[in-house]
Amino acid sequence: MTRLRSSRGSTLLVGLALTLVAPALHAEPPGRPAPDARIVGSEPTPTPLGFGARVRAHASLLGASRFPTDSAGTEYALDPTLDTQFRIRADYRHAWGDDQRYILTLAYEHDLMSGVIAGGPAPFEAVDAPYGADAEDFALRVASARLSLGHVLTLAAGAMTSHWGLGLLANDGAHGWSPGSALFSDPRGGDRVLRAMLATGPHTEHALLVFAAIDSVLADDVLIGDDEAWQAVFGALLGPAAAPWQLGLYGVYRVQEAGDGDRTEIGVLDLYGRIEHAASAFALRAELEAAVIFGTTELAPSPDHPRHDVLQTGLALRLALDACLGGVALDVLYASGDPAWDDDTQSGFKADRNFDLGLLLNDVVLAARTARTPIRASDPELVAVPAEDLERLPTRGAATNTLSFFPRGWLRPLDGLELYGGLLVALSASEESDAFNARLAGGSSRNALGGRPSTLLATEIDVGVRASGLFWGTRLTLGLEGGVLFPGAGLSGPDGLGEDPIWGGRLLATYAL
Repeated sequence: MTRLRSSRGSTLLVGLALTLVAPALHAEPPGRPAPDARIVGSEPTPTPLGFGARVRAHASLLGASRFPTDSAGTEYALDPTLDTQFRIRADYRHAWGDDQRYILTLAYEHDLMSGVIAGGPAPFEAVDAPYGADAEDFALRVASARLSLGHVLTLAAGAMTSHWGLGLLANDGAHGWSPGSALFSDPRGGDRVLRAMLATGPHTEHALLVFAAIDSVLADDVLIGDDEAWQAVFGALLGPAAAPWQLGLYGVYRVQEAGDGDRTEIGVLDLYGRIEHAASAFALRAELEAAVIFGTTELAPSPDHPRHDVLQTGLALRLALDACLGGVALDVLYASGDPAWDDDTQSGFKADRNFDLGLLLNDVVLAARTARTPIRASDPELVAVPAEDLERLPTRGAATNTLSFFPRGWLRPLDGLELYGGLLVALSASEESDAFNARLAGGSSRNALGGRPSTLLATEIDVGVRASGLFWGTRLTLGLEGGVLFPGAGLSGPDGLGEDPIWGGRLLATYAL
């Protein structure tokens, strides 16, 4: 009996978009705020009750060029696509007492529509193709209440989103492109939990904040179908958001149970740090997030290993220099891989899929190829009994098994106008081994196209332009982005399969009240 080992456990665990309780740490560019081009009108007068709405869409220009997804040469093509988001938010804040130290905050946020509404991948048999996994017609993001009793105690409860550090693991899907970031990002979805939380602080001269929470996970990257998960969260944060430095650590104990009863118990430790220096002519910022995931899982069982140990590591570094009219930035990502798919350890780390690097490699090319893998792995003419949990194989745009470098630059020739671009170089963190092709090759490592593994995955050149203006306090932003990817030996197969450049582009529009 032939049996392929699924990487469901790896997919479930390494992604772990852990929604956490600490205040959101925004990875915004350093320096002074970018000036807007004021078209007409003035800013609205602030009130205790705030309301906001945002309509966001991106449309692929000509989709993406065709490229093979497996060793048989099955092609993938992204047809012209319209991906939208309509989000509303309302906030109420009331403060009272000496120095206004007692604060009640009520928050509500809802995605009335989010995801692909027209177009998408050209039809081919795939469990989960790119741009098809994030569509949610009606998703409650926030319905919460928070009461702060000075520095002594803060209580919060309700439905919430969460974001920690650079968004490597916990990502609320609300940290995309911003002025001076040169990011190629247009996030969707996000991590949502039903949470009960308490925190105390800030204390001491370093503004120490300590927090703890219990979460029932509503949605994140790794919940599929009727999966259920809960998690206990605790941690500490030093330094207020406005300080030139900040340091935070959180820990998570998470239990997840799949619909078939397979159980996962893991722990997470995630360290985040930020330091910045501002001068009259420039500002410099460095941010680092490092995470380790450990524990056990019953997911992806095999006759030899019904239970697996989990040990996965990820690290993200972001450097940025802002010189007011232009700047440079560098993102570095390390995500451990899992080269031995038939052993008793799952070591492949997956970043949150809203942690974006580049335009094409993770969101289109690798997402399409891993979406094709379950179909190949379950072909009854090739395998007697398909592996379990094949629906969890697709990466859905998450970066994994990589050491990636993404230097970027941006220029602001006029208020409200930015030009930006970057070069993504992606290397393999460990020898890639596609389970299906490796079995066909008698146990030798092979990639998705049947080629021998190689260190260089791809190089990608991305360019973009964004223009924004104010209309009576509302903001309209328009953008155009495009890129070309040159596959390396790690993405190519024998006889030149998959060596041709891959290109794609998109138009973007955002209107925010």
